Amino acid sequence: MTIDIQPKGQLHDGYTTRSIHVGSEPDPISGAVVPGLSVATTFVQDGVDRVRGGHDYSRSSNPTRSILEELITSLETTPAQRDHHHDQSGGESLVFASGSAATAALASWVSLATVEGGAGGSDGSNGGGGHILAINDVYGGTARYLSRAARSTGLEVTYFDFEKAGEQEIRAAIRPDTRLIWLEVPTNPLLIVPPLPLIAEIVNSLPQETRPLIVVDTTFLSSFYFTPLVSQAPGLPPVGDIVLSSLSKYSGGHSDIILGSLTIAPHARAIRPHLVQGLRFVQNSHGGIPSPRDCHLMVRSLKTLSVRTLRHGLGALRVAHWLSQQPEVDVVRYPGLASSPAFHHIEQLLSPNARRELEFLGWSFPFKPRSATPSNTLEYVKTIGIPFGGVITFTLKDASEEQTDKFVTNLRLIALAESLGGVESLIEVPYGMTHKAIPADHRAAIGITPNLVRLSVGIEDVEDLIADLERGLQRLNN
Repeated sequence: MTIDIQPKGQLHDGYTTRSIHVGSEPDPISGAVVPGLSVATTFVQDGVDRVRGGHDYSRSSNPTRSILEELITSLETTPAQRDHHHDQSGGESLVFASGSAATAALASWVSLATVEGGAGGSDGSNGGGGHILAINDVYGGTARYLSRAARSTGLEVTYFDFEKAGEQEIRAAIRPDTRLIWLEVPTNPLLIVPPLPLIAEIVNSLPQETRPLIVVDTTFLSSFYFTPLVSQAPGLPPVGDIVLSSLSKYSGGHSDIILGSLTIAPHARAIRPHLVQGLRFVQNSHGGIPSPRDCHLMVRSLKTLSVRTLRHGLGALRVAHWLSQQPEVDVVRYPGLASSPAFHHIEQLLSPNARRELEFLGWSFPFKPRSATPSNTLEYVKTIGIPFGGVITFTLKDASEEQTDKFVTNLRLIALAESLGGVESLIEVPYGMTHKAIPADHRAAIGITPNLVRLSVGIEDVEDLIADLERGLQRLNN
């Protein structure tokens, strides 16, 4: 029998193999199995404007940052999309100092003149203005930047309820100067899953040279669960053009790195040939770049992304199911629960990699609820839904602000803190914490109430987390 041995980093390797080996080939001189850390700010040139090794100054590019960008691209795209990276027609990633810096760069690109690689603003040429159609339940930091910080550029933002809108309403909301459709999957904090296939179908039916690009923020899932730049099933087109991610969350996974990224699909570059050029111009001009040390740590963290996020999802599915059975809890939102209104979207959006991992564990697709004796066994877990990220939101039944505060401050293991996606479980109240910057009337209108709680399920033993939550619920009325 002949075994075909492929070199490490081969484009066709599996997702987890790529996460470990892409950009991390052993050093040819020292033999080190971990890539070196390049902290240099500047690089020797072979002559005037003759760059050696592709780097001149670390604000513009850095060897360690380039490794991370190559790795992220390998996880967000297909082999065919990666094949043409070097001829400027393949997928490409840019990393930033934070998810908010990535947001700012993308918003700035909308108003940037086309001569610099931008979208050209309102008139599609000279820059200034432009329009973004954003989902109404958007991260508070994103809303703060788009509605307030970017307003001085003339940028306009419309917040739209994609979840309840039909085809005609979506078409009517897209303006001639709409440059981006800004989505989150799922949204923060209500975990809404918008009808992405419908949105993509509508956008793709518009004239390609002027249609808006679809931006999908996948922070709550990571590329393990969802890759919108990739077809999720044979015959289905990709549902996104640009992926935005706060890498600080699941990709970093240890609550010790702040980074963000943008990944551009090849088909988006075909529509906007100067898109990457414009984004790199903005990145270099703003200077919102990450340190080489943070990039080095992120490369390390991505090597364990698969095993961590799968455990996050398995734990969250069990905790969400338990919460849904508690009398003190009114509404539980977790898209992976079979009882969730968003569940019918999940099988369409689940990445080929996550599907393969779950099939190995015994899940079957299409998902069919079946009976099983309640227990902590995997067989029972497979009857209640599909793991789809590690975040749950729920409302405490008839709880006041004081009672909600009492609940979240009386847990032993689960820490009251913003952010999510770390190995430790975190809990917060969006109304008074992460989404406080959103006007109160808008929070009320979309359902961000004072008794809404967001829980990021870590990778602790689920039984311990449930016991902690149970103690907290018991103290609500004591």
